[in-house]
Amino acid sequence: MSKRSASYFLKALSVLVAPLVLVGLTVSSGSAATATTPTFFGAKLTTQSQPSNAQNGQSCDENGGIPHGSWCTWVAITAFENGSHFTAPRTGTVKHVKLVSCVKGKFRLLLAKASPSARKARIVVKGPEIFYSGQSPCGGASGDHFVVQSFRVNLRVAKGDYIAIESRRAGTLSCSGGDGFLLYGPPLPVGGPLKKSHSGASCDLLVQLSYR
Repeated sequence: MSKRSASYFLKALSVLVAPLVLVGLTVSSGSAATATTPTFFGAKLTTQSQPSNAQNGQSCDENGGIPHGSWCTWVAITAFENGSHFTAPRTGTVKHVKLVSCVKGKFRLLLAKASPSARKARIVVKGPEIFYSGQSPCGGASGDHFVVQSFRVNLRVAKGDYIAIESRRAGTLSCSGGDGFLLYGPPLPVGGPLKKSHSGASCDLLVQLSYR
């Protein structure tokens, strides 16, 4: 082969190889971009997550339309300091329930399907009962340190599930305005069609469900 022919062959080969390298880089970049998956949903909790206006808890009947002394279902339609992440981002298994409360109490963990714009929800899963502790003084001596409690669970969730609880009195709340709940008293049963809520609460739920 002449020097001129060899030079032409090497140039042609470089043209063919270069695009393959670019394609390989593009695929690698795309894989890295999709590697991150959400690890929790619901409230974003830290030691500064304050149970505002709920230091003593809030009973169901403090909200309009709920019978005195009634237990109720609280369906959370907001995520405390966590934007729009109030539903399960993917199907999987929840491993931990995390919460903040100034008073001790208990609730039954539930999962719901909901249509917040229509003010309707239904319960699809009845989970474990959670018994949580209080803290005194609330917020610690400096007033800005709140204990994030964690409980191990093994609960299957489906993408799009909402967090709900069943309780007569809840301490896991931050009540500083807004409309963070569809409230039902008496409580919703598991199953059945979507049911319209005639009550709400100006609070956010201080409960987080974690896949880890």
